[in-house]
Amino acid sequence: MKKIVVALEGGLGNQMFQYAAGRALSLRVGAPLTLDLRPLLRQGHRAYSLGAFRLSEAALITEGTPLGRAGKFRRWLRKLTGGERTFKEAGFSYDETIRHVNAPTRLEGYYQSERYFAEAAEVIRADFTPTAEESGRLDALAARLLPPGPKLSLHIRRGDYTNPATMAFHGLMGPDYYTRARRLLAERTGPSAVCVFTDDPEWVRANLELPADSVFVSEHTRSAVEDLILMSRCCHHITANSSFSWWGAWLNPKPGKVVVTPACWFQPAAGLDTRDLRPEGWLQA
Repeated sequence: MKKIVVALEGGLGNQMFQYAAGRALSLRVGAPLTLDLRPLLRQGHRAYSLGAFRLSEAALITEGTPLGRAGKFRRWLRKLTGGERTFKEAGFSYDETIRHVNAPTRLEGYYQSERYFAEAAEVIRADFTPTAEESGRLDALAARLLPPGPKLSLHIRRGDYTNPATMAFHGLMGPDYYTRARRLLAERTGPSAVCVFTDDPEWVRANLELPADSVFVSEHTRSAVEDLILMSRCCHHITANSSFSWWGAWLNPKPGKVVVTPACWFQPAAGLDTRDLRPEGWLQA
């Protein structure tokens, strides 16, 4: 059967981008979608993170050799005999040649642009809603943690980003960025309750000037998916340079939302073209 296969790599946000690109392509060409989890298993430090969502009926590949010497030979043989092709994104910006892809094709890359799946946005948002089992608990958690009225999600990612090698590539957003971002957002929205999502609440309390009634949501959740869904239920968003909070903002369907992102998503030395990273209307600080 001709199908679209997506090689999943990285953490939750990266897996969501890869799934969304594959799902949109599968809809466009009318082919079933398969998620190849073997790259995650090979890496050893990442897990499949999409199980809490109501995804399409995608098949999962968990056994076999994806990219070893034998796997590369089989891939070359399939291409030679007219079987499954491999499409690798050409760079970080949107790769328009994906418009010419048909099934059977294997997607490899990160696909970090809404342009890969904008035409299927409603479907993607529906796929990334929590399962029935998760929904009731998340509704109760939101009712308990999220304040009424206008509220903004503030995402501060530190953790692995404080590793010198990671910092040299990604950069690390400091207090100046969050001050600029809050000022920029307030100019457009007025006062909003602050909902903090972070892996380092001690650093946030010590370094950011926040209202006394700010809610540190992440101290009451138990998974990244919970944080992501609660983030998406805020009205406005200040993201880190992270695909995780990118998705927290994107999943919010409210037409009047304001999203502020870092002007420098990666360190300049990384040399990545981020022109297609932010959806139209998102701000930079």
